[in-house]
Amino acid sequence: MKFLKAMAGVLASVALLALGAQTASAESTLEKIKRTGKFLAGVRFDYPPIGSVDRDGKNIGFGVDIAKALAEKLGVEPTFVQTTSKNRIPLLQSGGIDADVGPTTPTKERDEVVDFTIVYYWDEAVILTRKGESTDPKDFGPPKKMATTQGSYFADYFRRLFANAEYTTFQEYSEAVIALQQRKVDGVLINRFAATEYAKRFPALQYTTSYVRDPIAIGVREDDSKWRDFINFTLQELWVSGKYQAIFQAHFGYAPDFQLWSAYGLQPGIK
Repeated sequence: MKFLKAMAGVLASVALLALGAQTASAESTLEKIKRTGKFLAGVRFDYPPIGSVDRDGKNIGFGVDIAKALAEKLGVEPTFVQTTSKNRIPLLQSGGIDADVGPTTPTKERDEVVDFTIVYYWDEAVILTRKGESTDPKDFGPPKKMATTQGSYFADYFRRLFANAEYTTFQEYSEAVIALQQRKVDGVLINRFAATEYAKRFPALQYTTSYVRDPIAIGVREDDSKWRDFINFTLQELWVSGKYQAIFQAHFGYAPDFQLWSAYGLQPGIK
């Protein structure tokens, strides 16, 4: 009898521990940030003007400033964590970052393992190449060799033009740009915004016309609606206040040519 009571007590303790673990795992990222006072913002170090590092080692860029605006609304200081095309999804899944505030296209494959906010800016896919080359993307099929980064979706976009296109992958775009300058590749598949910055830095480079319009969203962990809602609402509030447009203008040099939530207006209820 004593043995049975003891076992019942053990089972009850195990059940309580399991319930506690379940409750802890159910904590939203929003609640965690408010509890700990820490916001781990995943940003790029190699992708100007979205995210890069200046000569003093300071994080700069559009994504960086949007992360700062989210942190300000939260009342915390952001901690910037370096992301790449390859590691951004695993970092979200493991809790290494709370949000991927970078140039990520919300593809179906990615959306099956993490979640995304509303599209927070639009870009275009282009090819960064050397001056003197064609500016028509259709002239860059085989035998020309393209460069991209591991985990980037630009290769999939480019396959719409050339199903048999050849690729070399790199960890970061800075490495791909060096390979382009060294004539190891003929073009780098990249966003127009980043291509513009690289062409400014390296006058011997240029970029083609665009071959697809590219939506960009902020990545969050799967099934974390409280945190996703917070970011969505904050983005639209930044738009209403005009702060979003000011940040965009500062980094891209022109006003947004899109409406943040939809072509018809902001989400009803946003003031």
